[in-house]
Amino acid sequence: MLPDNAILKVVIVDDEKEACLNLESIFKDYFYNRLNVAGMAQNTKEADLLIRKSAPDAVFLDIEMPNENAFNYLARIAPFNFEVVFVTAYDEYAVKAFKLNAVDYLLKPLSINEVGLAIQKLYDKINLKFLLSENSNALTELSQQVLNKAKAHKITLRDNNIIEVVDFKDIYFVEAQGSYIRVVFLKESGVKEIIMSGSLTDYEELLPVDFFFRIHKSYLINCMHVKKIIKDEYNQVVIHENFLLPVSRRRYTPLLDFLKRNDFYNE
Repeated sequence: MLPDNAILKVVIVDDEKEACLNLESIFKDYFYNRLNVAGMAQNTKEADLLIRKSAPDAVFLDIEMPNENAFNYLARIAPFNFEVVFVTAYDEYAVKAFKLNAVDYLLKPLSINEVGLAIQKLYDKINLKFLLSENSNALTELSQQVLNKAKAHKITLRDNNIIEVVDFKDIYFVEAQGSYIRVVFLKESGVKEIIMSGSLTDYEELLPVDFFFRIHKSYLINCMHVKKIIKDEYNQVVIHENFLLPVSRRRYTPLLDFLKRNDFYNE
């Protein structure tokens, strides 16, 4: 467990020097008692040297950089011992960042509140690592299940300044809309939706196959919320109480088999 007064060592990597200095200034002005900047780098070659020298707890990493982007860089140096917070001006990488188990994904221009939330997530994750390390010899099946659940039962959805953390089970469906996706979900006893950059395939890979099923080229549904199947000239499924979605002909029978096999629906 980290002591209450622990100060984490971090490195900032961004090809724009002003962006590095801006983030460093935020840390010094608002979070001086939580983070210490060990150094800054403007490309991944510099980052390699700085990370080896300083052994940081976390790296605040820009995604789009010349010669090598953040994802290629992390793949090249894997496995690594530091946590990652992505910092970028682009929102289309959110799903990929989530798959890499990043601590957080900050959009420029930076919000002090969002930076603070990211730092708290960073502390929480490092505390979990300490806890598991201290008890590694006594790690039971139950504790492993708790860890897996903590890592994989929620998703962070972001649309401009709107951020929603949603449990997988509360998602009703995901709809493809050109180069964007629409996620419809339950939040505080009401139905909400958010539109983000991305492809339906990204979310098909990300969401649990135990209860999500692709019913159409444009729709991925949570089968926990299937209320009715309509077989007519056009096959359709009723999700929750309000959404009537098309089911493609070739996916209709596999959908029925999936629903029955997993006890989601009985005709």
